[in-house]
Amino acid sequence: MILIADSGSSKTDWRLIDSKGVSQYSCIGLNPDFVDSELVTKSVSEAFDKINLKSVTDVHFYGSGCSSESRNKIVKIGLAKCFINAQINIYHDLLGAARAACGKERGIAGILGTGSNCCLFDGKEVIQEFRSGGFVIGDEGGGVDIAKRIVKSFIEGRFDEELQDKFQKRYQTSVDEILENLYKKSQPNKYLASFSQFALHNKENTYISTLIEDSFHSYFKNQVMRYEEYQRIPLSLVGSIAFYYQEIFRSIASEYGVQIGIILEKPISGLTLYHTDLS
Repeated sequence: MILIADSGSSKTDWRLIDSKGVSQYSCIGLNPDFVDSELVTKSVSEAFDKINLKSVTDVHFYGSGCSSESRNKIVKIGLAKCFINAQINIYHDLLGAARAACGKERGIAGILGTGSNCCLFDGKEVIQEFRSGGFVIGDEGGGVDIAKRIVKSFIEGRFDEELQDKFQKRYQTSVDEILENLYKKSQPNKYLASFSQFALHNKENTYISTLIEDSFHSYFKNQVMRYEEYQRIPLSLVGSIAFYYQEIFRSIASEYGVQIGIILEKPISGLTLYHTDLS
């Protein structure tokens, strides 16, 4: 039995590969910034309560927050208590995105979901990447970046009357309430992300489509174009923003001479193919 996991901060998607084929499971997000080893063990045991965990031989866990040895150890200890006979491998989610989207081919791989990132991939490992400043000063092109542009436009009164009315009806909020949530309450990134859906539902509006395009231009200029080969090898991506805005994204990519490869909403399907082939 081989287990593959793609874990974010809120949810973990699992795929179990055995002689019968592939089956899917899920549990809470297992980001080591927010969970401890005990909670990892508890959550996984509950998710696989009908599976003989001793039969699992390999675990490939790709996780948000799994970016250092100390963080990875939190997850590994928790998983080891569940899968006592398994070889447990912990990887960062950026490597998961690369293997899912690029397979075993050389390329530039990107994450374009709530946040954003990108790296150079040689078909097996990430060989070059640049640090991200996160949602405050980075994450260009991601959901929070688009949401920031939406909220900024609302606060500054840049929407026309129709958009202003749509925004008010959808969120039932005020400028003062938004500012309080952004500057006085916890997790402003999650609060901001809640506004990204407004762009998706109004992307046919010229103002909103321009706003989305500007965000994607920033992604190419600040992230993709830092790689010398960006016009010679394909850019493949995972993430909801890349997936649902791919028509706009592909159009922007063509302006920079960037070839788009595969776009996946979630990496788990691509990771399943990657590890099935390896097995």
